[in-house]
Amino acid sequence: MAKLGLAFQRMRQAMVFWNPRSRHSHGESHRAEGLFLRETVFGANDGLVSNVSLVAGVAGATADPNTVLLAGVAGLVAGAISMSLGAYISTKSERELRESEERRERWEVAHMPREERAEVRQIFREKGISGPTLEAVVDQVTSDQDQWVQTMMRDELGFSEQPPRPTAAAMVMGIAFSLGALFPVAPYLFLEKNAALILAVGLTAAALFGVGAWRAYLTSGNVWRKAFEMVGLAAVAVVAANLIGRLVGVGIY
Repeated sequence: MAKLGLAFQRMRQAMVFWNPRSRHSHGESHRAEGLFLRETVFGANDGLVSNVSLVAGVAGATADPNTVLLAGVAGLVAGAISMSLGAYISTKSERELRESEERRERWEVAHMPREERAEVRQIFREKGISGPTLEAVVDQVTSDQDQWVQTMMRDELGFSEQPPRPTAAAMVMGIAFSLGALFPVAPYLFLEKNAALILAVGLTAAALFGVGAWRAYLTSGNVWRKAFEMVGLAAVAVVAANLIGRLVGVGIY
């Protein structure tokens, strides 16, 4: 009886390991703001870097602030639309792939249960579970078809718990890009020439530093290293764009 009790105790521990609801039910603090981290960081970073590079390039080619402002606004609008559409299509494709794989798994569970049980057994054996506990876990997982399929989707195919959301991803990407792209443009609304460019670069650097620090906070990384990483990469793009703009400007004017 003691051995049987120990086996069931180990089984419950194993179920806590693979069950996402159990993992989050004992007071751990998880950062929900990381749900759209990829879209937010990618959109904001691209908006900041691409538009400050565009502004710096045009400012290097012409001293007319209205031309620079027009280019910056055009870059903001075009970039936001492009990034939103790209996020929607890529995320929708990912969702469609997930749905296709889920249909396949459901068919296999219904028509090839023996082979699928063997795969479940192998999955949990690789997690370090063996003996009576392993069989108990396999029986528990395969007792419910939805639970069985989701286990295969997660542990065999590597899909996340939640399916991707194309509309939400597109909105987050577009908003993040627009907010990022606004920083390099805003100074040209009330300043001119070098003063506007200096402030645009300064605001962009500060925003990139903030995005890098937030990213470090979410990933428990080094704040200064990640922040300066983003600022440094953007600085290279700005300098290159401005130099190219100056060369083109000399050739045109």
